[in-house]
Amino acid sequence: MSTLLIISYWYAPNPAVGAKRFSFLAREFTRLGYDVHVITHQSHEWTDWKTDSTLPLAGTVHRCTERVKLPLAATSTWRRALNAVLRRLLAPIGWEALWSGVAVRQGLEVARRLESAGVAPGVVIATSPSHSALIAGERISRQLGWPLILDYRDPWSAHDWPRWRRSALAQWVSRRIESRLVRRSAARVLNTPAMRDAFEACFRHADRSRNFVIPNGFEAAASAAPAVPDEGPVDIVHAGEIFQGRSLVPVLRAAARLRTRFPARPIRVITYGSLPANELASIRAENLEDFLEVHARVSFNELFGRLQRAHLLLAVVGEHMLYSTPYKVYDYMAAGRPILGIAPRDAALCDLLADSGAGRCIDRNDDGAIEQALEQYLRGDWTAAPARVERFRWENLALQYRQVIESTRAPSPAASLTKTEAPT
Repeated sequence: MSTLLIISYWYAPNPAVGAKRFSFLAREFTRLGYDVHVITHQSHEWTDWKTDSTLPLAGTVHRCTERVKLPLAATSTWRRALNAVLRRLLAPIGWEALWSGVAVRQGLEVARRLESAGVAPGVVIATSPSHSALIAGERISRQLGWPLILDYRDPWSAHDWPRWRRSALAQWVSRRIESRLVRRSAARVLNTPAMRDAFEACFRHADRSRNFVIPNGFEAAASAAPAVPDEGPVDIVHAGEIFQGRSLVPVLRAAARLRTRFPARPIRVITYGSLPANELASIRAENLEDFLEVHARVSFNELFGRLQRAHLLLAVVGEHMLYSTPYKVYDYMAAGRPILGIAPRDAALCDLLADSGAGRCIDRNDDGAIEQALEQYLRGDWTAAPARVERFRWENLALQYRQVIESTRAPSPAASLTKTEAPT
């Protein structure tokens, strides 16, 4: 039995995307016969995350925590001042920097215990963000002599982050650190083709044949989505928060314009999660409140039922996340309802929807095209292509991942191994 040592700051039952990706992959790796050990954070009680009991808790999980949690609780002036200094110092790595050393000690202890029991050397997989997991994974793999796979859900330094998030100096330091890790890795797994392209442009020294694309995935639903009414209100459901650079306003405008032509089929956008103040102000300024319902976040099981009962499912991408496809899109695929993507033309989301046949993507600045798409749906002319989404099921993605894992264990990369890629 081969050993996989996974370094993931997030893990079940935490509902963060990082937890979901390897919670499902670890389960599938276990089914494929790997002995999976996960090094993860003990808890994240100083944030407002809620647990998700539906996530699989697979493998042997080793939780560890740093003695000092950052940022410090802002209970005094000096703590706030110290946080301000630390925010600048730790910008290249992130607040989780102190956890990295604890994870290294835990990972080495686990691996050496396995080796003393006669278990053969395994493979280390480190997933980012948090970038501290990549640093920990590299140190563990170097000391053990095990191959290292760097798994990117978001890029680290291979992305021009907004200056409010990382200064030019912090970006330079990040690139220096990441370059060292890339040189020492046996393979890199990136979440989308766009992310891989940006990575290869930044790290030209890295062997491109060792860069793979394996996206996020979804669980097959226990039952098919029920038929939705073809009369009465049309519900467009958006799951999750609206972050900076994203907006529901273009869809709300289209709903308002279509009301006069389709009075019997009023469109309402239903979102689960709070809206930022600037988004609410924009909606009120255009008198679009009547076309919007804002609900508090609900459990995933409850949300999934509502996704299956929706007419359309909405995904929105902003300018600074073009490389990414929101995780909710994979939940949408599982729900089996058509997806409307609102994004810049060159966003990875557009490629994903086109390749999968799960929906259509429209430029967020093209009000006429958004209105036309919704009108086509109201008239029954939106004929979705047969969804080619099976490749995005976790069990199929794990099979692709197995090829990457096994290639790192060979003395040299197998000549017959091709770059496995699920189009996204």
